[in-house]
Amino acid sequence: MSMPLKRTPPNSPMPSTADERDSHEKAKSLNLQQSTQRQNYDSAPDLPSLANIAERKERKHDGSTDEAISITSVLKEMFSTFSKDQDKRFNELQQTIGGIKEQNDALTNSVDLMSQKYDEFITRIAQLEAERKEDKKLIHILEEKIEYLEKKNRTSGIEIRNIPKATGETKQDLCKLVQKLGNTLKIDIKYSDVKDIYRINTKDGTNPIVAELTTVLLKENIIKEVKSFNKNKNKGEKLNTTHFNSHQPMKPVFVSETLTSKTQRLFHLAREFQKNYRYAFCWTSHGTIYLRKEEKAPAIKIASDIDLQDLRKGE
Repeated sequence: MSMPLKRTPPNSPMPSTADERDSHEKAKSLNLQQSTQRQNYDSAPDLPSLANIAERKERKHDGSTDEAISITSVLKEMFSTFSKDQDKRFNELQQTIGGIKEQNDALTNSVDLMSQKYDEFITRIAQLEAERKEDKKLIHILEEKIEYLEKKNRTSGIEIRNIPKATGETKQDLCKLVQKLGNTLKIDIKYSDVKDIYRINTKDGTNPIVAELTTVLLKENIIKEVKSFNKNKNKGEKLNTTHFNSHQPMKPVFVSETLTSKTQRLFHLAREFQKNYRYAFCWTSHGTIYLRKEEKAPAIKIASDIDLQDLRKGE
């Protein structure tokens, strides 16, 4: 590695006399002038280049400033556009939120109203349910009273079933049939003993005869004698249509007391129960239905469907 050149002359020894000092100063001054000239000579050719470089650097600096200003303007414009867009979106969002809030308030008010109406409905339904129970009790009481009055009105009536209806049949013809029944049972029945007589229209076309008699004693006597007449007789010898008209085909004739519609329905259910569970007897007395399991068994009173249901559970 080469050592750098030193352009400054080496220090000469200090002169000892005045003349020597003057000579030394002159030599030093001359060397300084030469050194300055050489520096100027060496640096002179580079001066134009340095000027050009300074000019170019200055031009670049001016261009960069314009470009920076332009970028700044673009950024400002972009930021301004972005800010306006954000403001617009923010306003739209505020309007949307406001609309949602209004809808929410309206929905809340509607829910509150519906809740209030629901509470009113619940209260009203509870009141109606309580009233319905009271009305049901009252209806049951009224039905029982009507049933009692109907039974009272029919205490003296009898019902004759399975006698065919004749063409052009009149009440006088029906009264004659009742008289024939009395003759068969050996009971004297007059026209004056029949208060009213008529047929009931039924779905099966049997059209039973209902005779309202003047006294309950006469009705009970007829029912008693029918049971005695049929007792211990064969099927063909029991009361039938030939006892009323010898020209008619033989069919069994049944005589019972007149029942209300409710009791008739219950009596039908009781007879079905008798067949299904093999009870020996099923009959009515004074408008009340009875069942008996065996001949010496106690009679069971049937007042409603519930009594039949209880008997089914016990079987």
